[in-house]
Amino acid sequence: MSPHFARLAKEVYGYKNVKYMVSGHMIWQADINPYYTEPEFLKMALDEGISHILVDLRSPEKARQAHIRGAVNYPLGKDPLTAMKELNKALPSDKKARIIYYSDNPEEALQAHKIMRINGWEDGYILNGGIDTWKAKGYPLENNKLQTKIAYKKTPLPGAMYIDEYEKLIANKPENTIIVDVRSPVEYMKSMVPGALTIPIETMNRRWIELPRDKKIVLQCEAGNRALMVYRQLMDNGFKDVRWVDGHIKDFSKGVLQEGAYQKGRQSVLTGGNKGKEGV
Repeated sequence: MSPHFARLAKEVYGYKNVKYMVSGHMIWQADINPYYTEPEFLKMALDEGISHILVDLRSPEKARQAHIRGAVNYPLGKDPLTAMKELNKALPSDKKARIIYYSDNPEEALQAHKIMRINGWEDGYILNGGIDTWKAKGYPLENNKLQTKIAYKKTPLPGAMYIDEYEKLIANKPENTIIVDVRSPVEYMKSMVPGALTIPIETMNRRWIELPRDKKIVLQCEAGNRALMVYRQLMDNGFKDVRWVDGHIKDFSKGVLQEGAYQKGRQSVLTGGNKGKEGV
């Protein structure tokens, strides 16, 4: 969790005991520490077709009897290295593929995550609470429908726009398209896409009504997480033509972001006019 998200959780969503890790999750991952995902995310991934590989680490008997939809079974057993070697052979060439491990034994999931992370699989997660928590939440299980091979195809999240498409849009933005930067003022004062509107995510709960429904809206933040949150908020409120940028601004081509673009003036959501330094 970033400092921005910590503030958002407290000020917008009312959480009281919020802390964040200063060094960030990349440093945490680099040290081969465990990284968890919640059952709610896995349920969403299954329902919305979000690309992932789901690995059941339990014995074949347990896995066949009751497993989460789409899982492949690679029992860790008494020889974890051999089991993970077999999994490694079966995985796709894309080592950034999202892998989710689960078991009824937390130590097994930790061990599998560590072995695979050491061997270069960057986007591995442990299902928090394992299959027991999944069942406790009332989420569905299947019987004897384990996948026999890993069929992974990377698909974009709903509404996602990758950086190359976004940069083409910026270079030749149609009249019916509005770019909305949902980062904090501290962030967009440093650099931003010229002409973008600025509505920080923490104000979106009251300001989404300012956005026109008859235009295409493209949402951008630092790395995609906040833009995705606002995308879902707008879609839930009946907007039809909304996209969000799935990518980190550090990967933008040189010159896409301009320093001081905020001070040079941007369009108003409501009038289309130049708002100068005040902005929107």
